[in-house]
Amino acid sequence: MFFYEGYICPVCKRKFQETDDIVACPQCGAPHHRECWKQEGHCHFEADHGTPQQWKRPEEPAGVPNPGPSGAARGPQVAPPPGNAAGGRVCPHCGKTNVEYAEFCSYCGQELPAADWKSGPAQQTPPNYQQPPYQQYQQPPVGPSSGNSYYPGGYGEYSPIRIPVVDPLGGVPQGESIDGERVEDVAAFVGPNSAYYLPRFYKMSKTGSRLSWNWPAFLITPYWLLYRKQYVPGCILLVLDMLKTFLNAFVLGTYIYPQLDMTSTVSMYQSMLTQMENGRLTIYFTILFLMTLVSLLLRVLFGLIGNSLYRRDAVKKVKAIREKSGTASPLQPGVQDGYLRQALAQSGGVSLLLVAVSAGIVWFAQVLFQTLFLYTF
Repeated sequence: MFFYEGYICPVCKRKFQETDDIVACPQCGAPHHRECWKQEGHCHFEADHGTPQQWKRPEEPAGVPNPGPSGAARGPQVAPPPGNAAGGRVCPHCGKTNVEYAEFCSYCGQELPAADWKSGPAQQTPPNYQQPPYQQYQQPPVGPSSGNSYYPGGYGEYSPIRIPVVDPLGGVPQGESIDGERVEDVAAFVGPNSAYYLPRFYKMSKTGSRLSWNWPAFLITPYWLLYRKQYVPGCILLVLDMLKTFLNAFVLGTYIYPQLDMTSTVSMYQSMLTQMENGRLTIYFTILFLMTLVSLLLRVLFGLIGNSLYRRDAVKKVKAIREKSGTASPLQPGVQDGYLRQALAQSGGVSLLLVAVSAGIVWFAQVLFQTLFLYTF
């Protein structure tokens, strides 16, 4: 398949063949046979240049031709990506329309389906756009962030690269507030992965709900808290985790292992079953089970309310930093707005150093407890 397969010369109305001598208009990119171009002396669609009817190459030339305003056979219209509506993306869960590049629904917090960037619609050239001469063409930035899906000076061709933009607000409209603070300020404080947290914060703020499941808060509770700079609950749970490790090692090394035959693995399990049948180790295994159960319940609790606790702490700190910076109203940008965002980013964000230090402390404590209790009998 060659580049102009399926296209029709606007002059002679014949389909282009791979062996044809083809030239393209340097302004709109419309293909012509070289002889047809010489015959007319200019682009067949010259009258449409700089207007919304200007010729443009469709992404898929194959299919039933669609006559354009100038009578030229054009390719089929390209449908918009699935889940997109005019002016935004529709959530398949609640039906709310979000901004075009939202990754999460601003109302229900559910993840939106990935957009089909390959088949995205081409943007129209503005009616008042002045085409620069071909010799002065410089490739502009492309992508949704720059608003250019086409190279305006490059034949009007469709850009093969469309990079999706990650909205730091996660689809929450700008100018909205979370517990009285601007979403932009809260996003600056949250920092990395704000697109995940902002829709959930916004939903909880509007509905009053405190439950929103967070997997990291469930699986690695103390480390997640310290990573998000939640110092007090993070340190408390880290101490409780170390206390559980200490009690486990103490019970195993002091009351259980000394009563078992440790000459081999088989002998150990046989003696354990014998002791349990006699009821001698039941209380110790019950203690170990209860500690594990309490630890699991704490993890489930933080998995459910971790986002709520983080939201409350984030909003509280944002308010304190805003008042300290001299910004009177939380919903109106002030002169010190740039300094405020910088202070929020420094105070908030994440800390890998705290995670590394806490993991090292827990590892050292485990080695110490095992040395004291498990390897001394």
